[in-house]
Amino acid sequence: MAVTLATTAAEDLETALDRAHEAARSHRYADVIAILTPFNAAGDPETRYITAAEIGRAYFHLGSYQLAHRAFREAVSLHPERAETAMYLEATSYLLGEREQAMAIFREILASGAKDLYLAVTLPGERQFLADPEVRSILAEHAVPLDVDPHRGSMMGVTLGEDREHVKAALSARSADPTAPVLTANAGPAFIWGFVFDSEQRLVEIVLQAENLLRYTPYRLRFGDEVDWRVSPATAASFWGAPTEMTTGDDDGVEMIWDLEGHQLALGFARPRGPGLFDVAEGAAVLRSVRLIAPDRMDR
Repeated sequence: MAVTLATTAAEDLETALDRAHEAARSHRYADVIAILTPFNAAGDPETRYITAAEIGRAYFHLGSYQLAHRAFREAVSLHPERAETAMYLEATSYLLGEREQAMAIFREILASGAKDLYLAVTLPGERQFLADPEVRSILAEHAVPLDVDPHRGSMMGVTLGEDREHVKAALSARSADPTAPVLTANAGPAFIWGFVFDSEQRLVEIVLQAENLLRYTPYRLRFGDEVDWRVSPATAASFWGAPTEMTTGDDDGVEMIWDLEGHQLALGFARPRGPGLFDVAEGAAVLRSVRLIAPDRMDR
């Protein structure tokens, strides 16, 4: 009988979570709270964690930051190692004026090796958070260099032309579909980078969303000892020479393309899409995209 009751309870929770996720997709956050609150009183720690995290997100979206904070505090007490709920706790702490606690959590998140900081820097008041000198200091302290070698056609230790299995191993990447043409990484819903393969599973293009990388992760682009993520169109032209091709986009952006030995380098510049970025003057262009392109992709 105990086994049957436990199984039934698990099935009931699974059904409730499905209903809660459907409600969340429709932005019916009050329904999420009503569906899951009865399960949050359960004695099982994993059930309490799951429901506290979901209820906290619902309150967060409703703008009820005090109630969200209480739920995330419970979730973090049960699983302090899980970065996502820790980020929510950092966000609610900051929004409630508990700045010292927010900074301590933010520092701990980075020290744990977390690379996806989407939530931490997209909370309401993002501009103020990013401009906070302590936030900038913490990010600088835990910055992770991401090296791009344009002349070798390589990034993060992988090079154009290499086979898919080598790339996956080098990136420690996982893919639900082993035949998918692109391996991607995101911070939250924001695209960070993609590695594109041809029909023979050879790497033919590396695409990097440089602005999202800067805004939502501790990664900091580096093209060598002299050029980093702060590169401007003028700096790029002085370093790699006059571009082979230059095109403009609808958003007043520009893409500069260089023909290198056996491949191309393409850098896209435009004004930031969101609130101001570190060390980027208002109205100034920022490096938005980086592409390394193999010969058989150059005309696409």
